[in-house]
Amino acid sequence: MHKMRVAMLRNLLRISAFVLFFGTILLTGTAVLEDLFGNFRQQRSDFGSTFAGFNNETGAGHFIVPNTIHLIRFSQPEFSFIDYICIQAAFRNHRPDHFYIHTNEASLQFRGKYWKLIERDIELRSRIRILPLEPPSEIFGQEIPPNLRPYHGGDIARIRTMMKYGGIYLDNDVYVIKNLDKYRKYEIAINWDEDQFLGTQVIIANRGARFLAMWLDSYREYHPELWYYNAGERPTKEILYRFPELIHRVKVQFGADTSLSLNLYVEKEFDWRSLDTIHLMINHRSYMDPYYNETPSFDENVIKSYPYPFGEMAREMVAASGMNNFINAKN
Repeated sequence: MHKMRVAMLRNLLRISAFVLFFGTILLTGTAVLEDLFGNFRQQRSDFGSTFAGFNNETGAGHFIVPNTIHLIRFSQPEFSFIDYICIQAAFRNHRPDHFYIHTNEASLQFRGKYWKLIERDIELRSRIRILPLEPPSEIFGQEIPPNLRPYHGGDIARIRTMMKYGGIYLDNDVYVIKNLDKYRKYEIAINWDEDQFLGTQVIIANRGARFLAMWLDSYREYHPELWYYNAGERPTKEILYRFPELIHRVKVQFGADTSLSLNLYVEKEFDWRSLDTIHLMINHRSYMDPYYNETPSFDENVIKSYPYPFGEMAREMVAASGMNNFINAKN
């Protein structure tokens, strides 16, 4: 009788061990499957921020960059004629959903004749949001000299702004010639001409673009004494030379080369319409433009007879915006 009980107990233990073994396998398999499906879901939800394996030559089959134009204005409370022309060109030739103007103006307001004209342009003004932004005073614990904060600080601010929002960043003197939607299917599109460093005047990017984070991180070695080292030279040499696939490389079409900009003021037959955008280099005309002293500044009257390509560009925006109607209208 005792032997039978021992045998039955042994069989029961074997059965229990068998059940426990297969139960463990089942639980483990379930956990593995849950992890697999969880990772799959996570990869899908993280597509916009990780871009692992993304092809920046072909891009996505749909827009992945917000249709928002970003402008940064540090200590620039008054809109100039050039500012007016460029924001009108961006509005009328690209048609963004919104403009975000990032500024350190305490009142979040601008002033001057040309800002008042923008405020009277209801269709344009309704798309503009003015957001507070201070120029960075340091980067990774390294001080940015006060006199460089509007410039080097502006370089850093545009990277951070794109990482926060995504969209289309434009320098204030970039003239948009054509619609830029074709670049909104890429992780990031940026000017990088042959044998040059990247250009920062136009950046079209998803906020999760890998290059943006790497670009910002490269400022851990900040050289304030070198004007374009951190903004252009270092990221080109240390990132893009090694990983060119991180960006959609735009050559020529963003008009970042200074020789293209100079043509606007010296070459009457320059084919500016073949470009998508062009940097006016307005703050550099004094030493670039041999005819600068003849026309040191521009307004709606000067450009009526200005014989070089910028005159035609400005006249188009004066006409398209109805600027003269606003000027002549009674308050």
